[in-house]
Amino acid sequence: MRVLLVGVSLVLACSKPARRELDLDLIKITGEGKLRTDTVGDTVHETATFVLVDAENTGREGAFVTLAGDLADGSGHAIGEFKATSLWIPPGESRTFALVDRERKARPEARAAKILVRQATIPSEPPAAYVDQIREIVDNGNLVVQGVLHNDAKRPGQIVVIASFHAADGRPMTRPFTIQRVAAGATQAVQFVSTPGAKHGTIYVGDTAY
Repeated sequence: MRVLLVGVSLVLACSKPARRELDLDLIKITGEGKLRTDTVGDTVHETATFVLVDAENTGREGAFVTLAGDLADGSGHAIGEFKATSLWIPPGESRTFALVDRERKARPEARAAKILVRQATIPSEPPAAYVDQIREIVDNGNLVVQGVLHNDAKRPGQIVVIASFHAADGRPMTRPFTIQRVAAGATQAVQFVSTPGAKHGTIYVGDTAY
């Protein structure tokens, strides 16, 4: 019996599919905001330098895309690095990344961000949590974006829901988020309101925990 179990384990291990990667050239950095220094974090609030960056998946398959990079001074020398951050990007769509100084420090001498596409992993199936039925409404000079959050998993989940708002020139402006607990197989309405000046907004899912 012990030998049989070992044999089964070996077969299962050998049959596990290899991880597939999307060609990194298919991920395009399409928009980058100005470096900012402000409060970051959801539970522990710290002051750190960060940048909002748009990445587009021009491929035919969705992928979990990881961006990283460096903070540079006026001479182009690296003075810090961003913490690597991953988001699911469906084919033909873009997402706004918030890249924060890895040490969560304020870098007043930073003048530029050097962005690197580190990885683009294609999962065996798309994420179970997603947002659809997205619509934009102008309300007293602000942009309201609404959508429906789905949790298609068989377990309840803690889901980070992110909105990104862009100016008329396509520059990312803000990226608010909230954490929602959604029951298995359930849906939930979500809504975000922009700061003044936003011309486009969308909503998508960040990290999930089940």
